[in-house]
Amino acid sequence: MPVLLVAVAYAIGCISPGYLLVRRATGLDLRVARTGSTGARNAGRMAGRRVGAAVFALDVGKGAVAVGLAALAGAGDTVEAACLLAVVGRLRGGRGLSPALGGLLVAVPLAALAALVACAVVAVATRQLVAAGIAGAATGAAATWLLEPGWAAALVSATAVVIGAAHFRRAG
Repeated sequence: MPVLLVAVAYAIGCISPGYLLVRRATGLDLRVARTGSTGARNAGRMAGRRVGAAVFALDVGKGAVAVGLAALAGAGDTVEAACLLAVVGRLRGGRGLSPALGGLLVAVPLAALAALVACAVVAVATRQLVAAGIAGAATGAAATWLLEPGWAAALVSATAVVIGAAHFRRAG
């Protein structure tokens, strides 16, 4: 059952609301526009704030659903965290912040809140959204270690590393 839940989480992560909504709104392929990311920020740049907000909400939702299915199945914290890593761990798409937020809201809500606060503080202080996203991911992982140390925290930390790598891969 855990392997199936992780596979389903990965499949959910492969759904790209950004690509679908921008294609419908503008006819453009978001994967070749501007940054090539199919996340909310690039979608908003290409199709407007409403589309960007919808992509954000749907991406948060897919993270919450992926982890929520594991929670409903009673699979435990480690499998929930593995589903979080799976929904974020795609090789193409956005940078994974929105689905990570959704999944963390289900798995460790206080860690998600800490991540949001850190992200907001860094964004306001620096106006650097990449730095804010990385700070949020790192803070969410650190908070998970404080709240629920163990394998689940290790997998949330791995998710933060995947997010950081996605940011640096796109920046270079």
